[in-house]
Amino acid sequence: MSALLPPRSPRDHHPGAKPGTYDLTPGWLMALRTKLRRLQHRRSAKMPDYETRTINGQAVRHVVSLGTHCMASLILRNAGLKRYSLPFDWIHATPGMVRHVLETDFSDFLPPEGQERHATFHDRFGLRHIFVHRDIASAQGRAYYGRCITRFRKLMSARDGKLFVMISRPANPIAWHFPDLVDLLGRLTPNAELLAIQLQPPRDGHSMSIELANERHGSRLYDFRPASDESALGYFPDVVDELMILRLIYQYHLDLAETP
Repeated sequence: MSALLPPRSPRDHHPGAKPGTYDLTPGWLMALRTKLRRLQHRRSAKMPDYETRTINGQAVRHVVSLGTHCMASLILRNAGLKRYSLPFDWIHATPGMVRHVLETDFSDFLPPEGQERHATFHDRFGLRHIFVHRDIASAQGRAYYGRCITRFRKLMSARDGKLFVMISRPANPIAWHFPDLVDLLGRLTPNAELLAIQLQPPRDGHSMSIELANERHGSRLYDFRPASDESALGYFPDVVDELMILRLIYQYHLDLAETP
């Protein structure tokens, strides 16, 4: 029977109103009224003010993965928040390596031409395999990362609002580097914040928790104990874990650009 009923008008979602009250009200105004009421309810229930957080008064135009493995980029891509490729999207890194690469402006990011292994990063950061999704020894692989680096530099020179996202496994602590990373990003580019997620080992029983561990100049570091284990997969088997991270991103007013 429900398939035979006419579609409901936005005016039908306001019980208690007298018939005809909103007959002459434009649809866009009704939608705005509904959105404002929902925001009011979320505030009264102490829920996050979704889409209201800005960076120096600016909307976020770019959501940028800083690794430290593929998960951050995968979550952004699945949610439609990843608009173009950047250097840290599909590699294995550590917070210390990311900091080093940013400090040196990618001067030694790529291994010597024709080689797959990066001896410097192996010795300094204990990384055996970095470029796991591209043949970095090939001309095509190096050209891809060359374009990503150029795009990243252009992004850093822009005055748009930027949200950098880093997710790191338990073996790679972010906390040691978090203050320096925040200060470094502040020196390298205007209107930027870092959202850092430190993963903790899941507990038996599939319970989850997320706690604010540090905050600096608007940037935040969270300790997140997910319900599911992503370590062997590169993604969370339980979609609720992914939604918990997206919940933090969606607190920002997002107005994403298609290019840097």
